[in-house]
Amino acid sequence: MMLTDKVAVITGSSRGIGKAVAERFAKEGAKVVIHCRETTDKAKQVAQQIQNNGGTALVCQADVARRAHTERMRDEALAAFDQIDILVSNAGIIIDRPFIESTDADWDASMDTNLRGFFNVCQAVLPHMIERRSGRIIATGSIVNEIADFGGNKFSVCTASKGGIVNMMHPIAVEVAEYGITVNAVSPGYIATEMFDSIDTSGLDEALRLIPMRRYGKPEEIAAAMAFLASDEAAYITGQTLRVNGGMSMS
Repeated sequence: MMLTDKVAVITGSSRGIGKAVAERFAKEGAKVVIHCRETTDKAKQVAQQIQNNGGTALVCQADVARRAHTERMRDEALAAFDQIDILVSNAGIIIDRPFIESTDADWDASMDTNLRGFFNVCQAVLPHMIERRSGRIIATGSIVNEIADFGGNKFSVCTASKGGIVNMMHPIAVEVAEYGITVNAVSPGYIATEMFDSIDTSGLDEALRLIPMRRYGKPEEIAAAMAFLASDEAAYITGQTLRVNGGMSMS
């Protein structure tokens, strides 16, 4: 198992991609912190399933947009497991709305959850990783950073927040490289999760025609990429974005 004796904090892991990542990491031997903002019942179900399969999981409810919450999540993880080896900054939202119809509330929600969330969790966990001179940080990026025309869906506000994550990742990776810490991103394409409920269905159908593999991705396929980046085998990879999108970004 690639992640034996590792401890992973995975934000936004009560459902969708985060849930698949938590399950894959636990399968690979990691102790996992299941995070949610509101869906505590779902987070507990994920943790219970992992425990039923012989793994170890802790549930933590927190709002990643609030610094005090991310610091408490870190403290709870350390109290339970004494260390944090891997941080997956996955908590995020999608807003499918034309730019001229986007509101201040849309902008604030996207920036707070996506970009400020990444900022907060990294600042909470990095001092611990620097002290231990070891760690893996993996962010969930997005194909919206690379493609402007999806044939129907409109992601301008989310593009700003997701683009900020990927751009901020690079100087962070440089700053912490000397401590044996890697910072990378996995950029999903259209992945079949509950988040599809936030996307216009006609746009989904049009986007499918833009994917060379002619199918939506599976959360487990994102989890596999993240498991690799979290492993010792990826120790010499940092500041990179691994694209998992069925070839869509080649368009």
